[in-house]
Amino acid sequence: MNMKNESLWNNYLKNDLKSSNEDNFDVIIIGGGIAGILSAFYLQKSNLKIAILERNKILAGVTSKMTAKVTVLQDILSKISDKEIDSYIKSQIDGMKLLESNIQEYNIDCDFFKNDSYLFTTCKSNIKKLNNIKTSLDKNKFKVEFSDLKLNNLDIKASLKTSESYEINPIKYLNKIVDLLNYVRIIEDTNVLEVTKENDIYNIKTNRKDYQSKIIIFATNYPYFLKPLFFPLKVRLEKSYIGYGESYLEMNHINAINIDKDVHSIRFYDDKLIYLTGSRMIANKVNDKLGFDKVINSNFLSNIDNLWSNIDIVTNDYLPIIGSIFKDMYIITGFNTWGLLSSHIGAKVIASLIMKNKSYKEYKELFKPRRKITLKKFVNSSINIYESMNGYFKGMITKNKLIFYSKDKIMYIDNQGHNYIVKRKCPHLKCNLLFNLVEKTWDCPCHGSRFDLEGNIISGPSKYDIKIKNVK
Repeated sequence: MNMKNESLWNNYLKNDLKSSNEDNFDVIIIGGGIAGILSAFYLQKSNLKIAILERNKILAGVTSKMTAKVTVLQDILSKISDKEIDSYIKSQIDGMKLLESNIQEYNIDCDFFKNDSYLFTTCKSNIKKLNNIKTSLDKNKFKVEFSDLKLNNLDIKASLKTSESYEINPIKYLNKIVDLLNYVRIIEDTNVLEVTKENDIYNIKTNRKDYQSKIIIFATNYPYFLKPLFFPLKVRLEKSYIGYGESYLEMNHINAINIDKDVHSIRFYDDKLIYLTGSRMIANKVNDKLGFDKVINSNFLSNIDNLWSNIDIVTNDYLPIIGSIFKDMYIITGFNTWGLLSSHIGAKVIASLIMKNKSYKEYKELFKPRRKITLKKFVNSSINIYESMNGYFKGMITKNKLIFYSKDKIMYIDNQGHNYIVKRKCPHLKCNLLFNLVEKTWDCPCHGSRFDLEGNIISGPSKYDIKIKNVK
């Protein structure tokens, strides 16, 4: 089998969704990934008229690229403050209960079954962090114990283990959730260009037509309209490299991730291994080939079937951003690479806020978008500014022998001699684009916008294409 430079989960995406000609709704959700789909799912019993606007195809963005671990043993537990960690752990336990409840209630066939999950470190200095995490998990009555984990040649100093974790096919699960959206309109291939408000009604300008709504929910990975919240200062973008193939590990059907800087994340699906590594902020190192080589040349995978990358939002305090921004405007994003459980609890929070009930009060406070700025958050904001500038200048100087530059255009020549010419600068904030030689995409090193070979927008924050002309 030839290796595919796309996600394993793409094999399960739907292709037969019907659109809608309506343009006036009570609630419009911008973004058809896991957060948007679940927000619609938990809102549909409200008798509100709901629509989802998706730039491309639903579930085909970041959702289709995640590893989709179902576990509370997460690497970010080592980074969340002592004041907030208990509430965050509770949110993940509740998110897992919601996921399990949906699968059981609607008899969803999504290859869902229990396995063991591990959180480990290869650094002696991080053993104390694992001890602190175990103390917090014990406090919240989550079953966890120290274990003797062995993973090939990794020198593991300490590890935690729980049997309260699962494997899942996220797209099969979400396809069923989509099937259950009987009263929700799904409108694909619709790029939102502008959102304005007049007389308590939101007007959503798109590449197709204008839509009107009383309530709006931003469920995109990078919500590019939120200038008043200084969103770029509150988050960073982390890029990871993922492979799926045969495993060299002696253990099978487990989840595992470490809390160290050099990330090793593993899980299994269909008796093969999904391995993630090379995680980095997108502006730090711009050579995607090195990231993919780290996966290919690892001691974990052989006979790789699929190879892909993903970009996640990392917030300054490692907590999701979920809640009300302005009157009748809501946001659900910033899952810090752990979107499967947080999107469930986050969608419940959004539905509770819109339906004005008192449930999930603790999480409404924990995840609210307008959180207090601490010294650590302020420092992280400064880092975000530096990284964006760093990405901008690296985009100016990075070269590739297959790429040709002019003042305002950039060209890639493939092995068959086809020329792909696009605009050189990202429409978002005019950063110089880089070419991803493995996935064959034009990538922005500042804020993560991605475009296909011909310049069509794949993912934001850019709202526009960089297309000049088709392949010759």
